[in-house]
Parts: sequence; structure tokens; C-alpha cells
Amino acid sequence: MNNQTIKHSLFSCSLILLSLLTGCDNTDYKTRIQEENDWDNPDGNRAFCLAVGKIYKDMYPYTIHYLEGEINPKDPYDKIKQNKRLNLKLSLYAKEGLFTEELVGYDGDKPLYRYDLTDEGRKYLDKDWWGGTNFCFGKVVVEKIQKVDNQWEDKPMIIFSYHMENVPNWIKNKDIYSLYKANGAIQSVGEGKSLLTGIQYYSKKSDGTLKLRVGVSGKYLL
Repeated sequence: MNNQTIKHSLFSCSLILLSLLTGCDNTDYKTRIQEENDWDNPDGNRAFCLAVGKIYKDMYPYTIHYLEGEINPKDPYDKIKQNKRLNLKLSLYAKEGLFTEELVGYDGDKPLYRYDLTDEGRKYLDKDWWGGTNFCFGKVVVEKIQKVDNQWEDKPMIIFSYHMENVPNWIKNKDIYSLYKANGAIQSVGEGKSLLTGIQYYSKKSDGTLKLRVGVSGKYLL
């Protein structure tokens, strides 16, 4: 065996060893992640669905009501807090033309408003009525893969940059997108940022192939 052959063999062995040590992954994640988002959002208009509240189809036209009492700031499901939040959302979305708003009376000195969906609102309405009324929008378009994190060998995490298409003007209303501040993507979209960062989580099946656990598109945000 000549020196060149020996060097080539050593180099090949080094590549194999490096691949085993670093968990080398040749998956085309950019294509895969785009296809997964498109599969979950085939019409390109429901990357995110923003919850308005538990108002179902047969409840329209819907008239607001008021709940009194002390709000518990530590309880995310405080009925009084959620009632105030629902009334606020209806008012804000009405200002953007997604609901009609009609004053129909008073509860003491508090105005009672009746809301119904407009044609504009129905354009963004989640037809599944999951959890009540939701307005959906957007398409994820992958720009590039930032990092493939294999620190958990059987649960890789892929970090990537993307931009959004089909973004309506109403989400740019700070009073609206600030209600969903727990989700950084909604904040970024509302603020008009061109590039966003997304993460998709996978698990490895017994045959070594990957299964998507958590993606970007198709989220319902409260």
C-alpha cells in the first residue's frame, strides 16, 4: 500500500469518525421545513390563528356582558379577567372592520354592544371554530437554516429564519398584536419585521427517520 493510498484511507476514516462524533446530518431541512409548513397550511392563509374568544357560530350576533369581582392576577383563567379580555378583543377587531358593532343598551352605566362578523372578518375566520372564534392569516416562507441542534441525539431541533406572506393590516395594530405578546412571532409580524426566527422539533423513529413533533404553522394563540 503506497503513502497516498494510506493517507486517503486515514482521511476517509477520519470523516466517518467525525460524522459519528458530531451526529452529521445531511437532511435538506430547508426543503423539508417548507414542505411541512405548506402541508399544514395548504392555502397559505393560516400559519397563525389568533383566538378572539369562545363565541361559536350559533352565538352570533353576540352581545357582550360584564362580570364583577376581584381579578386574581396569578390565575390565567380568571373568568372576570377573560371576560374583560374578550370584550376588549371584540372592540379592537371591530375597529379593524372584522366585526360590526352596535350599541343595544346599558348595564347600569356600562354600554352593551352587539357584534357580528363582517364579510371581511369571514375572510380570516377559522372554519373549524376550534375553541370558538379565531382569525387566521399568513404563510411561512423559509429563508435559510440557522442551526441544526443535535445535542439530544434522538430529538433534533432546527432553528431557521423565515418571512411571512399574506399578512393583513389588522395585525399591525399594536393594540391587537400586544394582546398576544407571549408569542414572539406575532410581535415581530405586527412590528413589520422582515425576517423571523422559527424552531421545529423532531424525534427519531425506530428506523432512524425523523418525525415532526412541533412545527411553526398551525398554531392557535390565545
